[in-house]
Amino acid sequence: MSDMTDMAETLPEAPLERLLEALTDYAAVYAQAAAVDSAELGEKLTELLQEPRRGGEPKRRRLSNKTPAPVGVRDPIETWLPRLLAAGLPRLSGALVKDHRGLSVLPHPHRMEKKILTSGACHLTISGIAYHTKRACDNCDRPIEDRVWFACAEGCEVDFCCQCHEHLQTLFETGDGQRAVWASRFAAQVAQRALQAPAEERQAFIDILAFDWPLQMFQDLVRALADVADAQVVHLQDGADMDVAADADFWHLVGFLQLLRCANQKPAKERRFGELMLRGPRVPESHFVLGGLDKCDAQAEWERWKRYKDHVRPPEEVVLQAEFQVSGAFALFLVQGPLVPLSFRERCLEADLEDRLVQVKRPVLSCQVPRRPPRSLRLGAAKALSRVDQLKRLEAHFTRERGRGLGVMREFLALAMEAFMSAKSGKNLEEGQALWDYDPNTRTFWFSELPAPLSAQCQSLFRACGVLLAQALLNGTRLQVSFPPLLYSLLLRHIGASAPRLGLTDLASLRPSLAKGLQELLQYEGSDVGEVFPLDWPRGHELCSSNRAEHVEAFVEWFFTEKFRSQLKPFLDGFKDVLHSCDFLQTLVNASQLEQILCGVEEPLDVQQLKVKARVEGFDHDFKEIFWSVLESLDDEQKRRFALFVSACDRRPPEGWQHFELQVQRRGRQVKESDHHITRYVR
Repeated sequence: MSDMTDMAETLPEAPLERLLEALTDYAAVYAQAAAVDSAELGEKLTELLQEPRRGGEPKRRRLSNKTPAPVGVRDPIETWLPRLLAAGLPRLSGALVKDHRGLSVLPHPHRMEKKILTSGACHLTISGIAYHTKRACDNCDRPIEDRVWFACAEGCEVDFCCQCHEHLQTLFETGDGQRAVWASRFAAQVAQRALQAPAEERQAFIDILAFDWPLQMFQDLVRALADVADAQVVHLQDGADMDVAADADFWHLVGFLQLLRCANQKPAKERRFGELMLRGPRVPESHFVLGGLDKCDAQAEWERWKRYKDHVRPPEEVVLQAEFQVSGAFALFLVQGPLVPLSFRERCLEADLEDRLVQVKRPVLSCQVPRRPPRSLRLGAAKALSRVDQLKRLEAHFTRERGRGLGVMREFLALAMEAFMSAKSGKNLEEGQALWDYDPNTRTFWFSELPAPLSAQCQSLFRACGVLLAQALLNGTRLQVSFPPLLYSLLLRHIGASAPRLGLTDLASLRPSLAKGLQELLQYEGSDVGEVFPLDWPRGHELCSSNRAEHVEAFVEWFFTEKFRSQLKPFLDGFKDVLHSCDFLQTLVNASQLEQILCGVEEPLDVQQLKVKARVEGFDHDFKEIFWSVLESLDDEQKRRFALFVSACDRRPPEGWQHFELQVQRRGRQVKESDHHITRYVR
């Protein structure tokens, strides 16, 4: 401890040299850097990154004549970059201000000037006049419908609505602008240096971050760099006709985050000498998510992916095994794995499905079904969905009701799924054994063990369930149903996706006790294994001590593909008949993501998050305040019912309640009685 005290006393004379040379403990580098003048240290770190070459050869540069020359940036990066990052981390962390969504923001590098629409079309809405500016705000991602907005004076395709511009200016006034700009430049320079290094140096560098860096420092580094990337993405010109690869600084930063992801996964794949078991990932993958991508143009990104999809390589391979270059195939958000928020991936999937529907002749099928009684709704819905045998969108409405449109269709899908899950195997699907088995422990539905052969009516209903899931994707509807995660793996595998092979982990999510017994079977070494662990399946008599692993693997495959084949096959076929041609779903969506897209996440409604993208139009300020206060006062069950009422699903969207996008709009006209100053709402 006395050595650390002595070192702290000498830091003001030569802080950078002491940090980068005398210390090998990264936590000590971090601690001492926090005690140095932040601005001065930032300047010295930047100088080191910009070390010049002299005479064509690398040459170390002295930053002080009082101490030996520090390690130079032309040396292998594992000898200096981890210490440089440890020294810069105190100044890097928290350098950027955050907006109301918790996303970091940076000032645009060019001046933003006011634009006024002098001519153009407009239309009248309940909240006023909406102008057709043909612009969208790069911060809130909403169309700019005001006559005035702000655009880059240098011609960048960056626009802000007045509300976002004012909010951002207020944020920048409260933050340290110079530190924020430094953090952005420092992160870009570090990323460029790391990715320009040879592949073997990058491997050595991530080994240090994976096994030698303190966990908290590693987590802070990931978050700090992800914050910089979040802030920079707003200023990326990401239109359909833009070359996003031209912003090399941003893509170097994305590549560096991929390096950090590799470091994060190393302890889960490699065991260090002396360790008894694998450690697992250092931090959750959610720490790498770039929420700022939600501000980007999903349609433009989908078009770029379609252009380069045949040349895409895994980003981990690009940043580790090859000479790194910012190519069009790498400069795609969609191929960056966990860095991409699911909500943005879902928007790109919607663009892909819409494009495919356009190519289909008569892409819409209309039908009419009775709302009640439930038996009539079940039979009518099954009949309507059975007509869909290819990529077509169903448009349903209820008998003797005037309602039409997406809202009615979503209600139909929700009611139809509820009716299907209560169906039975007997006459008119009303009598006999239940078609679905509900497990209260896992809170999921799975197929009941029904005697063969199944009736044609039962098979038709199972196929209708698969079609219903596909229609939910086509209509952007979240369903009130809970299937085990493995069912979504089976759906993807059935349409041609390279889903991982099913194993005991998947079986445990469905039959925990059965999976536990099979695990004990694998560990049993007695010769009487067949007698101790009898398995009820056609090949049960083949089990012996020498083939335990192969036998369990074959049993799991049989359980998921053959045991419930008469129920599972029509279900999977219904989903495949609609979405078999969707390459996007096959390659860029995994089972967990598909489940969240279809069913959301079980989590109580967060009113504060709901307000982020909510639009309340046609009401005065007092009413808005009353509305939010009443909604906030509801208990969790009432909030769940509210979400169910307005969206047909009470689950949280994959990326949070801020993506619920509630819209409250007054119907009719507002009448004011000036004599008594009373406001009435005529409905």
